[in-house]
Order: sequence, then C-alpha cells, then structure tokens
Amino acid sequence: MDVNVEKIISKINKITILNYLLTVLVFIAVLIFKNYGQRTADRIISTIVLVGATLFSVALPILLRTWFYQKSYKNKSLSQSDYLKLKTLIIISVLIGSLFALLGYYYPVYKYHLYISILVLLWGIYSISPSKKVIKRDFIDFKVEE
Repeated sequence: MDVNVEKIISKINKITILNYLLTVLVFIAVLIFKNYGQRTADRIISTIVLVGATLFSVALPILLRTWFYQKSYKNKSLSQSDYLKLKTLIIISVLIGSLFALLGYYYPVYKYHLYISILVLLWGIYSISPSKKVIKRDFIDFKVEE
C-alpha cells in the first residue's frame, strides 16, 4: 500500500481510539455521578435518547456514506482528504450517538428504550472499528485516488 494510505489509516485509528477513550471516560463519569435514588422514567427523555442514539449511530453514518459514494460516483473518484473527512464525520457522529445512549443510562428512561439505544450504539461502535481490510475495501468502493 501507498505511504499516503498508511498515513490515512494511522489518522483514522487515532481518531477512533480517541472516540473510544472519550466514550469510556464519560461512562466512568456517569457511573460515578449517577444518582441511584428512585425516580420515575420520563417519556420525553426516553424518546430523545432513543431517537438521538439511533439517528447519530446508524442513520447519519449511512447518510454520510451514501452522500460521499454519490460524490465519488459523480466525480469518478474521491480524494484521500475527502475520504478522511468522511471517516472523521462518521466517527464524530457515533461519538454523539454514544453520548445520547449514556444520557439514557444517567437519567431514568424506559428500560427497552435504554436497551435499544445501547444495542444501536454497539452497532455504531462496531461499524467504525478500524480495520485495514475495511479501509482497503472502502478505497475500492469509493474509488479513492492513491
């Protein structure tokens, strides 16, 4: 692989690991500061948590990939900087989705909303996991200039 491709993979890995660390740190903070008193679940917060986690962990990454794929199809290729921008936007989107899911863990929400938002978050985290095989396939699919 080209040296530039290795740099892109390195940058994507750094951004992804930073995302994982931020999510774990926020989770630890939620565990420390969570009030375990009896509070009733709020329908509005439950809905916001579920919709926010789903929107940012699943829907927005799919929309971004589709948008950049159409851009690469129209231009016959995609620059490496655009590909890095795509991956960064997807990683940031999943980070925001994880914050919604952690908000649901902190506040009292309906259990099934919390469980679904955590499952959606896990899918989002899995989808951004750095892998050379996935990045190589993306380079072919998006016709990234090497």
